[in-house]
Amino acid sequence: MRAALVIALGVLGLAACTPARRPLPPPPPPMLPPPATPPPGSLWHPEQAANYSVLDVRAHFPGDLLTVVVAEESKAKKDAATNTKAESSISANVQDFFGIPASTVRILPSGFNPESIIKATTARESKGNGETTREGSLTASITVTVVGVDSNGNLHVQGDKVIAVNREEQHIVLSGTVRPEDIASDNSVSSARLADARIDYYGRGTVGDKQGVPLVHRLYDWIWPF
Repeated sequence: MRAALVIALGVLGLAACTPARRPLPPPPPPMLPPPATPPPGSLWHPEQAANYSVLDVRAHFPGDLLTVVVAEESKAKKDAATNTKAESSISANVQDFFGIPASTVRILPSGFNPESIIKATTARESKGNGETTREGSLTASITVTVVGVDSNGNLHVQGDKVIAVNREEQHIVLSGTVRPEDIASDNSVSSARLADARIDYYGRGTVGDKQGVPLVHRLYDWIWPF
């Protein structure tokens, strides 16, 4: 009795637990060539914004900050319909063979009707309909850091943002490549202007845990054949 109670409590404990959702790691920084080293004894560093007296406030060099306005909305819909129909029939009869009436042939079994040797009809019909719809929307803003500048002058940016309310965390991880021409005068850029963009938005906490499927339920769905 005690063993059965322990097993029942163990099963209930497994049914209640859900696997912890690990945060997504930030993407690795891009492989960029190192900045040019100034000549020995030179006081000029081209990679420092402070050396440009007429430079605006927009991001230009590694270490600068840039605000990305995330406004993503995607919709997709696909319909498919199939309708097929096929009919066929076959029939055969023998009236006579080399002038000999079929009714006079003795080797045929009794009840054999030579006027209806084969008669078959088939009909097939198939109908199918399918529809899939997916919509997504994300609006946010995040300030990222320029981690490198490629040979074309494009800025590689990367950053993450964590918002915690009542032990519920919301994570935004963003990376991509920005052209300097797409940066506005207030040092912001739309997420639609990011090349090779990766935007991850997920949560951790009580709400996120409740959205997970319990471990026993996942195991049951995996082994159940129907």
